[in-house]
Amino acid sequence: MDTATLADAIDAGRAERLRFEELEYARLTETVAGYPRGSVVLPGGVVIPGYPSIGRVHSLSAGLREQFDGPFWAEEKIDGFNVRILRHEDLLLAFSRGGFVCPFSTDRLPDFIDPALFEAEPDLVLCAEIAGPENPYLEGSPPFVTEDIALYVFDLMRQGRGGFLGQQAKMQLIASHGLPPARVFGRFGPRDVDRLRDLILQLDAEGAEGLVLKGESGGTRAKYVTGCSNVTDIRVCSEQLLDLPPEYFINRLTRLAVFVTEHGRQGDRELERSLGHAFLSGLDRAVERSRARGRVDHRYRCRFRERRNALHFMDHMAATGGHRVRMAPGMPVQQDGYWILEFERVFDRMTGTLATALSGAVQYD
Repeated sequence: MDTATLADAIDAGRAERLRFEELEYARLTETVAGYPRGSVVLPGGVVIPGYPSIGRVHSLSAGLREQFDGPFWAEEKIDGFNVRILRHEDLLLAFSRGGFVCPFSTDRLPDFIDPALFEAEPDLVLCAEIAGPENPYLEGSPPFVTEDIALYVFDLMRQGRGGFLGQQAKMQLIASHGLPPARVFGRFGPRDVDRLRDLILQLDAEGAEGLVLKGESGGTRAKYVTGCSNVTDIRVCSEQLLDLPPEYFINRLTRLAVFVTEHGRQGDRELERSLGHAFLSGLDRAVERSRARGRVDHRYRCRFRERRNALHFMDHMAATGGHRVRMAPGMPVQQDGYWILEFERVFDRMTGTLATALSGAVQYD
């Protein structure tokens, strides 16, 4: 991106300049010159395109028929957060979906990726999901990551170029450089409804989130989630019932209802029980925390290799999280070769509502 275009975008409030240690860069807050929100402009004008949103299909059979007219690949959709990983000069960096350098992800990259990769492929950009119970952004994690975090590569790009590498080229590079991949289940066509139904029911039984379907010739992409992922989302977030928009829960209930009817699970007593438990267990936690601590919150714990990155993350959370984020006293602390950071995010509306409800005050419906 040329200097004048970027300067005009910054003046118009469509981009902003940022700094991470010695790196000065810009992120796009709106579409600029065809590059979407979340794109990153590095020194010299090289653009790392923002990762595009992927549309969701609710019905598997109808979605395949309407969205695909040729072969596509089915990959696992993982419940984590999206980063783009690259090398700029001597820096190995991870950018969030919004276009910020993520101090946490950047810090942990050497645990999962050999930096020598970028000696062979200097302009490569890894699109990856970071997931696990010790991530600093999400309340939930996939069942196959039981401690700390894990990283899974699902797409590859080149710096300064639009689009993704093709499936075969991607898989070859992932294999040759020993990168941790998201699971790939194979190549399918629009008529392979039964094969995909068997696959999604297998993933549902595993507690996995679902599938991302990627057209072989590029372009069309769609995601389809399991029924259990909707229940899991509700269970994890029901303690935030008043702090999330109603659509968060309505959309998941709708997706679950479509999944149940499409896959013949009407009247499944265990599913119905698990859905009720998902709502009540989170609300139980909220009431218990209100009674014990006077607030409803979620506590996070994450590990850093270097103390300075933990401090960068604390500064980032102070700038973006406001009063709702509270760091535990004395953080970070060193433990087992890592710097441990613990903090909590307070849910204001649940805190206020339950404080009133438990105080004995009268409420009128």
